[in-house]
Amino acid sequence: MSRPSLLIAPTKSQLQSIWLLAWPLMLSNLSVPLLGLVDTAIMGHLSHARYLAAVTVGSTIISFAYWAFGFLRMGTVGLTAQAYGAQDEPRQWQMLYLPGLLGALIGTLIIALSPVFIPTAVSYMQAAEEVNLLATTYLSIRIFSAPAVLMTYVAIGWLLGRQDSHGPLLILVLTNISNIVLNLILVLGYKLQVAGVAWGSLMADYIGFAVAAWLVWRQLRPFAKLNISWHQSQVIIGRLLGLNGYLFVRTLILLLVFAFITAQSASMGTQVLAANTLLLQYITLLAYFLDGFAHAAEASCGEKIGRRQVTAFYQSVNATGLFSLLLAIVACLGFYWLHELFFALLTNLPEVLTLAKTYVIWVVWVPIISVWSYLLDGVFIAGAQSKAMLHSAWCGALAMLLIWYTGEPNNDLLWLALLGFFLLRAIVAIGFYLYLRQRQAWW
Repeated sequence: MSRPSLLIAPTKSQLQSIWLLAWPLMLSNLSVPLLGLVDTAIMGHLSHARYLAAVTVGSTIISFAYWAFGFLRMGTVGLTAQAYGAQDEPRQWQMLYLPGLLGALIGTLIIALSPVFIPTAVSYMQAAEEVNLLATTYLSIRIFSAPAVLMTYVAIGWLLGRQDSHGPLLILVLTNISNIVLNLILVLGYKLQVAGVAWGSLMADYIGFAVAAWLVWRQLRPFAKLNISWHQSQVIIGRLLGLNGYLFVRTLILLLVFAFITAQSASMGTQVLAANTLLLQYITLLAYFLDGFAHAAEASCGEKIGRRQVTAFYQSVNATGLFSLLLAIVACLGFYWLHELFFALLTNLPEVLTLAKTYVIWVVWVPIISVWSYLLDGVFIAGAQSKAMLHSAWCGALAMLLIWYTGEPNNDLLWLALLGFFLLRAIVAIGFYLYLRQRQAWW
């Protein structure tokens, strides 16, 4: 199979196609960190920094518990897109119900293990005792949304694999708007503070699942058959287990990286943790925004692989790469010019604001460094090359730990270590992309 030029230019219609696929995903992704920003703003304007710190600790832990199983979305997208490109309806159906059942099972296990998981995770974060108590309250409520969240991951991945970016937009926007409204009512109206944020998130997660189930059912109705055959599903199960095993470990590494950053921030004091929370909120916002084009790459490139369209595959990669780079440049400049306004929207605590501004110089470089790993993760998911994602993640994490433990611990070094993580992760991802291209391993 011939290899097109590495820099083969996408056509105008391909650029338009990628943009039409990506913009709903960008908006839907943006709604997720927007919820975090609203929660941060609500907590940041209460009387003490411990409320903001507690929600940060609780959100970090619950993200760890849920996104450790993010393979339920990522693994579903690439294989569904390939089945969609090949017009294979039975395999598309298998790529919905098999991960869906797995998500329901894992969610139930998370709830069952929560009496052990919650205190262990909270103690690991090394926060002040008052922060730990509030974080435990948050988690003991929020953990009951696990089955709904994980099955919604599957639904979003399946819809995206079928080139439907408007469905995920509707799911996430409705979920997060509901969450914001409920949090405002419960925290500001009923004065429930940290518990109010947890209850609002729990109810919103089940609203999102209901919307996802409805959208999936609408797309299933034209299917000829919806039989569940375990014998016919054995090949898919084997492929899912292999793909998802690498994705699980990779996601676990990424979550441990940010849990490590949060834990080290907490060990330096509540004020430092609160200040770093503001900066991490920007990084989270950025990640979800850049992931809009990465998700477009998952769907578009996966379809091209299913159709065995070699040239169009590389053109899709380059189209999403061009858009991602432009967005990263805008993000760098935008944060440099507007960070004071961004911080002011999130808190009015003077000590926290002063500390956050001190470390802006580190964070402003994150978009241009991290964009490549976000983009190529989307390409790797499309091609079911999850091993490359795992290797880029552990190499980046190793770089972070080497920087942190070979210097004198302080907040500047912590941010330098995080930049090292992003940089080496991107370099390794680019190396694997070139290697896979040389071997034509996508096919």
